[in-house]
Amino acid sequence: MNCLFSIPMEEYTSRQGLDKFDSPRVTIESLPVDVLLDIFYFYQREHGYGLHRWHVLVHVCQRWRHIVFAFPHCLGLYLECTEKTPVRRTLDAWPCLPIIIRDTWKCARKWPVLIGDNIIAALEHHDRICEIELYLLCPLLEQFSRAMQVPFPALTLLKLDLADKSVPALVVPDTFLGGSASRLQRLILSGIPFPTLPKILQSSHNLVEIRLTRIPNIGYISPKSMATALSALSKLEVLEIGFESPASRTDRHALPSTRVNLPSLTRMEFHGASEYFEDFIARIDTPSIRYVKTMFFNQLVFDNPRFLQFVGRTKSLRSFKRADLFLDNSTAKILHYDDRLDSPRKPVSLHIRILCNALDWKLSGLAQICAELSIFLSNVERCNVEWNRNWTVPLEDMDHTQWLELFRPFTSVQSLEISSGLEGLIAPALKELTGVRVMEVFPVLRTLTFSQLNSEPKSPNPFEQFIRGHKLTNYPVDRVGSAASQGLSRANAFRSHVGMGIKRQAGQDSQKVKCS
Repeated sequence: MNCLFSIPMEEYTSRQGLDKFDSPRVTIESLPVDVLLDIFYFYQREHGYGLHRWHVLVHVCQRWRHIVFAFPHCLGLYLECTEKTPVRRTLDAWPCLPIIIRDTWKCARKWPVLIGDNIIAALEHHDRICEIELYLLCPLLEQFSRAMQVPFPALTLLKLDLADKSVPALVVPDTFLGGSASRLQRLILSGIPFPTLPKILQSSHNLVEIRLTRIPNIGYISPKSMATALSALSKLEVLEIGFESPASRTDRHALPSTRVNLPSLTRMEFHGASEYFEDFIARIDTPSIRYVKTMFFNQLVFDNPRFLQFVGRTKSLRSFKRADLFLDNSTAKILHYDDRLDSPRKPVSLHIRILCNALDWKLSGLAQICAELSIFLSNVERCNVEWNRNWTVPLEDMDHTQWLELFRPFTSVQSLEISSGLEGLIAPALKELTGVRVMEVFPVLRTLTFSQLNSEPKSPNPFEQFIRGHKLTNYPVDRVGSAASQGLSRANAFRSHVGMGIKRQAGQDSQKVKCS
């Protein structure tokens, strides 16, 4: 299209400009259709799309009204139905434009009856609905389910959240959406039991994002069925699967001779039992994956050989040089990621998180997982150990040697950073390594950075014995004092870059140990 703004506006507003172009004065009524469309397009882009924007345009004059409604797709026109929209009267007053249905959690609780009437009225126009975003409450569940038993040929986004957790969830039948959703691109369900979902997925070839969270027990879908359902989704980029309870555990089954290839998948998240995740990832290949995040329910023994195989056959997850270990009141996690801050692409990262309360269980679970991934963790050169300072670390009956089991796989770490408050837990464990045993953990350590809260300027170094032991090896460590840690600053910069920043308390003294 030709754009009016390609000519400086001052040339239109000055007599000198008109003489320069040697053209008659142009009025808004004489502008051609393509120029007006450009103006309308930039107006909406500048001020945001929505009914309240194009509504202004169609009330300027009859010609503008005709142009706007003649090019609805070009201008992205749609009707939005919310809790405040008198749907039956509004839809009859406008042309047959695409419909978006959405509400908010606050409105769903405040006006459940009003929202229910508006939504059901809007769903009667199922052939025009392109997006649905709803928080479902008990009074609306059955009505909504009945209204969704027909095809929605224009639907591209479906986001449903069961907001009322106190009522039994209504199981979605296999006739939902008429049994298919060919144009659907984003499917986001939270707390919605949908055991027949694989049937819908097999016909939804345009899906790029699937998020299934808080899946209740009655909505359980086996790993085999889930992987099979995804086999036709070559455009899928984001996948999230999350269960409400450890009932998602499953027995290991024999695997097929070929795996499902998901060529476009770049982000995968999982929340549930490790056994389910093991079975599922053994059935898929993800050559383009760049972000994997898991949260496992706690258990005494973690046995994840298929997780190791998955990482081994996924090139982007094999060569990380950086790992962070993090503890808080209810979880323990390891963050394994690409340390190149100047990378033009989004950082590659692998998150493994365990839900548990007791500190010894946290360390045990992380140690088991790290031991299984030791072949890849042995490439890590920088390691950071942190904790949430709002959590009071229980010290009773603490077996400090569990830290040694956690650290053993990190055989190539040259830089170790320990968050303030943890030195009192980690230093006693390292003190137990005397003589040649000092090489059992961090054998090639070059730099040790740690912080002490409220420490005196000449407070003793809790890692002094460990440092002296290293001086007897081929990798001696020399102590260097520092008011601030460059390593921790870089770690903060990275976490801020990926949205995982952790606030640090001000006024802490840092000590840095660096080898010659």
